[in-house]
Amino acid sequence: MAWHTVSQAQQLTGKSRRTLYRDMASGLVSYRTNGKGHRELDTTELIRHYGELIADGTAAWPTVAQSDGTENSALVAEITALRQEVAELKTMMLRLEDKRVEPATSKAPWWQIWHRSS
Repeated sequence: MAWHTVSQAQQLTGKSRRTLYRDMASGLVSYRTNGKGHRELDTTELIRHYGELIADGTAAWPTVAQSDGTENSALVAEITALRQEVAELKTMMLRLEDKRVEPATSKAPWWQIWHRSS
């Protein structure tokens, strides 16, 4: 049969990457290492251990639980405050650049300040 990468095996079995690696480490599923050092799993091994394969891996893709939004709202508030602070700092920098005064230059060369006549 065919050999599959871990990502392909994930799609075919509907199992997580962690589960596949755990089963390989414990010896439940045999694998080989290709020339690049990546693990490959045989189709028969996947069927033997996980049962019938999924034709389309997206149908049984593991879902991630969504948070209730409280953490997100705190992060959004912090980002908004930081953006406001950055805008204020930009405004202050522009004001400072406008107030920049060029250093006064004396008309006489520096060495003549000691030779001035009284």
